[in-house]
Amino acid sequence: MNIKHLLLLTVAMVLFGCKTDDPMVTPPSISLKVGDFTHQGDEIPIGGKLSFGIVANGGGETLTNIRVQRIANGTVTTELDQGIFVENDDYEVELNAVKSEAQQEEWRFMAMNATRDTAITSLTIYLGEGTAYGPIKHFESIKIGMQDNEEYPHFLDVNTGTAYTNETVVGNEAKIDILGFVYLTSGEWSPTLNCPNYSTVPSYYPLISDWETRNSTLYDYNATDNDLVNLDEFIAAANDSLLVNSYSPGSTSGNCKYSYTGKLVPFKTQEGKYGIIRVKHADTTTDGYMDLEIKIQD
Repeated sequence: MNIKHLLLLTVAMVLFGCKTDDPMVTPPSISLKVGDFTHQGDEIPIGGKLSFGIVANGGGETLTNIRVQRIANGTVTTELDQGIFVENDDYEVELNAVKSEAQQEEWRFMAMNATRDTAITSLTIYLGEGTAYGPIKHFESIKIGMQDNEEYPHFLDVNTGTAYTNETVVGNEAKIDILGFVYLTSGEWSPTLNCPNYSTVPSYYPLISDWETRNSTLYDYNATDNDLVNLDEFIAAANDSLLVNSYSPGSTSGNCKYSYTGKLVPFKTQEGKYGIIRVKHADTTTDGYMDLEIKIQD
């Protein structure tokens, strides 16, 4: 065998004879937990609690998005659309909601990775008999200070109606759902309802950047801006029906600006509890305060 043939044979062995298998491409995945959660085919009365335990993985790529949609009476509602950045590990999240009046609801759960590969799972639930609207808590007046106010506490645990100062909040950070501040937006000074997990809040309350747990509370800004909640109905509300039905997940944010005196603000806590805030007083100065009347699910 001459040198030329030997060289060609060597090249062929390198290219073909010693070729390793291509690495397997692992797609993203999403699944639902069993146990104390809502399951396929469950019959839930109107107002009854829905609870989903979601486990997602990006597969061979970074997990970048979790989306949950409810399809009822021909309408698609996005209940959760969460951007994330999780490499290698499973990502777990719980979502709580309330059964609508629809006879049938399809719930779709989607996970997307950095290459936009998507995994989808779904389940269908049905309307059960009766109603399951529940009791509420009512806090008639809670005063919280804006960012420069030194008279009133700043951080509110909406489940108990307890407000904490910069000092007393230490050790209670995981309880905090609501806070307030004033900022200039679109040329107006805006009294604003916010929450610990909102991205800009440490610029108003720097100590929050060190909190291990930062809860996310979502406010329905469309209902707030357009005065969709009736004051007489709020005053008369004795169960959580109005609270649940006033909140639309399609128009929510952790930042509810223009929360002026007289506004009614539907909200949902990290824990999944629905409520409505009546802004009885809101200053437009950074050293002012808010006076809040709150009804929330018990």
